[in-house]
Amino acid sequence: MSGTRAAIFGAAAVLGLTLLSACGQAGTTAGSAAVDSDSQKLAQTKVVALTSAKVGDLGQVLTGSNGKTLYRFDKDKTDPPTSNCYDDCATQWPPALVTGDIEVQGVDKGLVSTVDRKDGKKQLTIAGWPLYEFAQDAAPGDAKGQGIGGVWFAATPEGKKAGANAGPVLATAVVPGLGTVLTNGTGLTVYRFDKDTASPSVSNCDDDCVKKFPPVLTTSDDIQVKGVDKAVLGTVVRKDGTKQVTAKGWPLYTSTEDKIPGDAKSQGFKDAWFAAAPDGQKATENKELALTTASVGNLGTVLTDKGGMTLYRFDKDTTNPSASNCAGDCAVKWPPALVTSDSFEVQGVDKALVGTITRADGGKQLTIAGWPLYTFSGDKICGEANGQGIGGTWFVSTPEGKKAGV
Repeated sequence: MSGTRAAIFGAAAVLGLTLLSACGQAGTTAGSAAVDSDSQKLAQTKVVALTSAKVGDLGQVLTGSNGKTLYRFDKDKTDPPTSNCYDDCATQWPPALVTGDIEVQGVDKGLVSTVDRKDGKKQLTIAGWPLYEFAQDAAPGDAKGQGIGGVWFAATPEGKKAGANAGPVLATAVVPGLGTVLTNGTGLTVYRFDKDTASPSVSNCDDDCVKKFPPVLTTSDDIQVKGVDKAVLGTVVRKDGTKQVTAKGWPLYTSTEDKIPGDAKSQGFKDAWFAAAPDGQKATENKELALTTASVGNLGTVLTDKGGMTLYRFDKDTTNPSASNCAGDCAVKWPPALVTSDSFEVQGVDKALVGTITRADGGKQLTIAGWPLYTFSGDKICGEANGQGIGGTWFVSTPEGKKAGV
């Protein structure tokens, strides 16, 4: 008997038994018991583990058996499929696990498989990419993990990154020593050129110049941003007809010397190239900077330390009076954000909300709206927020001291 006929027969048997039960008791023969047993096994093993749904502006994305959005992780591998998300990472990003046969809807089953995790459990893959949920997605339709750390993305039914063309043209990040700067959609530092003009906006970087400093381009005057005031932005039409984004009239560029977020290797190049601050001015070194802001994934604009690392608050702390309840092993995992004195600078933050407390060891810990601030040992580079939601008590802090993404 073919698999299709068996499935139809099993389904028909289940329907028949349901009708008998609804209408009254009936004798059970050995044959019907066998069919009932087979249909139960079929129901246990044939579960739709993977389907797709439209989620906001992301379009069609993969969802699990519970309807929640599924994600892929840029630090995983596809050849061979390998998950690099374990321990705290897997708490924040639970792997999409399956047992038994895999049923799919709206997905090419030829792209679907599994990979064995270290604990022997089977994790779903799409086009080789291991799949995960996000702990902060509370219901179907949520996609709060989209873009976090620049490495987590909702997966399309083809295994691609959802919304890859819908991300911001401009965002913000922190470059150590420079504070908050403009970045492109992938987190690379954005520059301005002293030989350009701002009024009128004119780019004087062409030919060999653009090979080193590619212009930041847009196809629309409605520039997509995250953590950037649209009022300071504009466009200028280049000689080749493309539209280049401007800030306060200054045409904007990236640098081929910068390879990862946080790089600013062209700062001060030939005394003419400077990272652009969010207001379009030149970003300059500020050695006293202790607290600033940056755009982090779908969390929006959040607090960071001077090195660009995301800052967190802890629900078990208190604000009145300000007190930290994270010490010992906790403080190893969640290092307090410290300053050496009360003489420090902030950027993009209301300084009236900023303060310090003295820890038991004498260190001065930064506070925002009374909440002590911490980094997370699981964040390795700027823009990561792997500590978001851990234990239901740790949350990235907004510049106002609120919980980001909640």
